[in-house]
Amino acid sequence: MLRVLKNEFRLVMQDQGVLIFFLLLPFVYPLLYSLIYNTEVARDVPIVVVDDSRSHASRDITRRLNATPEVTVVGIEPTIADARQRMAAKECYAIVHIDRDFATNAGSGKQSHMSAYCDMSVMLRYKNVLMALTNVTQAVAGERQAAAVAPIIYNTGGIVSNDHVPVGNTSTGIASAILLFILPLVLQQSMILGIGMLNGGAIERRRHCAGLDPLSVEAGVIPTVLGRSLCYLIIYALPTIFVLHVTPHIFDFPQNANVFGVLALSLPFLLSVSLMGQIIKGFINERESTFLVFVFSSVLFVFLCGASWPRFMMSTFWRAVGDCVPATWMSNAYVLMQSDGATLFQVSRHIAIMWVQCIIFFVLACAVEYFIARPRYRRYRHLAVTDPGSLLRHELIKNGLL
Repeated sequence: MLRVLKNEFRLVMQDQGVLIFFLLLPFVYPLLYSLIYNTEVARDVPIVVVDDSRSHASRDITRRLNATPEVTVVGIEPTIADARQRMAAKECYAIVHIDRDFATNAGSGKQSHMSAYCDMSVMLRYKNVLMALTNVTQAVAGERQAAAVAPIIYNTGGIVSNDHVPVGNTSTGIASAILLFILPLVLQQSMILGIGMLNGGAIERRRHCAGLDPLSVEAGVIPTVLGRSLCYLIIYALPTIFVLHVTPHIFDFPQNANVFGVLALSLPFLLSVSLMGQIIKGFINERESTFLVFVFSSVLFVFLCGASWPRFMMSTFWRAVGDCVPATWMSNAYVLMQSDGATLFQVSRHIAIMWVQCIIFFVLACAVEYFIARPRYRRYRHLAVTDPGSLLRHELIKNGLL
């Protein structure tokens, strides 16, 4: 096992492509993603108001909207058509239309109506407009209800107090909400890509060397799988600390977990990912296939972990698929610890499932090595003896040269 570990480490250090995935990618991707979303929230989104009511109540609504930090009123237009022209010219990103009967209905106790037309090219702008309208209308409605019942209950305060107190994501920013899910996925994808490239390079060497890999070490199936996994764990110790602990400090993401808790959570995660990579590599024959398979699947993993859609709303099938991915449990446990201050005991279910995945993936990785990888190598050696040019012809055909 130690010979396999030493040899695998040497192969990693000699392969520039693998080094990019193992070391460069984990240090660059988190910084790149975090810088893109570093603004966290949008402020003062320009909007236009179409006030058909022209009353004190509608002017009060307009003033309150302009006072919110989410939007700023850049103009009041007489018609929807004029406002749409300003939106088409990108002078504003939303139109707020106040009905003609707004003040009359509000004064008589009937329901009043306002309409918002938003540019959906950026969801943050839509979110800001919706939040500003919701806060302003709730405040106005609360004041009117309090004024209506004040003579009866002798109370001039609001009936229901509406306070927004963010608990985990205190900045209410999109980066703090999304990137904590993405960071473990970066580690998973980079490790799987590197393992796939290592396997593709080994197969290419066998095709050029009569079915033998001059850089491989002969060992049993179990020592081979364990030695490679231990090598990947050692290499990923520093990238894991940087991605999961240092990056949140750099960009001021929620930081309620200590480094020891993060490392304890990462151990079964990295081990299960390394074993999953050794399972998938049995179905890869070229280095280029790694990009076609795993880069495409990165978007799927983002959805499966629940970053953009809650897992309890997924169908049973997709939830079961997500349960098989180590990053799903790691991402959710990591968010619970960093955002909500959960302890290791409170995420023990996630940790236990990742350890179970380690056991299952270890058995499957050994099976792939014994029943798929090694028979493939023996077949290469047999072809090299019976038809010495067959493996080279395969390489020429693959590259379109024959």
